[in-house]
Amino acid sequence: MRARRLGTLALVLALCGCAGATTGDGYELTEFSIGGPGSLDAGGNTIAVSNDGKYAHTLVITDASGQVVAATSLVDPGETASLDVDLAPGQYNFTCRIVAEDPDGNIVDHYEAGMSSLVDVAG
Repeated sequence: MRARRLGTLALVLALCGCAGATTGDGYELTEFSIGGPGSLDAGGNTIAVSNDGKYAHTLVITDASGQVVAATSLVDPGETASLDVDLAPGQYNFTCRIVAEDPDGNIVDHYEAGMSSLVDVAG
């Protein structure tokens, strides 16, 4: 499991092409919402991600066309992660894309349950 997480982190870092990132604002993941600022500055940002919920979550950032720009690996309950991104001006969707079975056997799609937040990036 640890090797898979490290592989995912390496992929995220390769995708974002981040250099000289600056510290950005934090986002809190919980059932079933994403809390945090509705805007960021364009350019390099280091985004702190905390899971304040009772289930594992991810933070996936997509651009206006729906293309994934960056993503965390699974963030377990009570854990934090850091995500370096270089964002151009525009609007981005911050989501959790976990689909899992709850204890009662129901399929729960975290995105469809409300884990989505639009973030404006200004240049």
